[in-house]
Amino acid sequence: MTATHDEYLRQLIARAKDGTIPPQEVKQIAQAVTEYRAGRDLYWRLYAVARAGGPAYEPLIATYLIHPEDPEVSALAVQVLTAHWRAGMKYREQIFELLGSPEWDTSDDAFMAAVSGAGQILHDGFDAELLRALLKLAEEGRGEYDDDLMQRLAVEAIARGLGAGHAESTRPPEGVTRAEWSQGLLRAARDRLHEAARQP
Repeated sequence: MTATHDEYLRQLIARAKDGTIPPQEVKQIAQAVTEYRAGRDLYWRLYAVARAGGPAYEPLIATYLIHPEDPEVSALAVQVLTAHWRAGMKYREQIFELLGSPEWDTSDDAFMAAVSGAGQILHDGFDAELLRALLKLAEEGRGEYDDDLMQRLAVEAIARGLGAGHAESTRPPEGVTRAEWSQGLLRAARDRLHEAARQP
């Protein structure tokens, strides 16, 4: 990558964050992504389209939810669709697929985004199957070396799903240990599932 190209990407991201990319340029960047001309810059171009173009580009972003060629691109699509645009419920099947830890997601980028995204989907509307999946992950892990981290992420997603704000969903209240906080959230999740099962 040349310095000129690096500078172009830095400026593109800065302009996307500032909202100074004109709609016509966003359209051109999206067209390059659609025609597979983004190459190694796919992540950053997709980011620019999502940030500067907004939900009008949802169909394009959604095509990258399952992207084995680059799990970070999948993670970006999950974050945009669930956390930023709150459209995650439309893509719950893809979220479930990513929660299954696909083999191509070797660094767990897409998986971790899906855990967080599932919490946001639950925050926006109840889904018993999704809550059960998070509860199972929080209680049992995946049977892998990094289970402590994954279980912690699942607990935080459950907190978000049960209505906590972003800040409250990542740490226990003052004076409460993480273990107590986690156990309380898991109990609340089980209670919510029992309550839902009793409803006609």
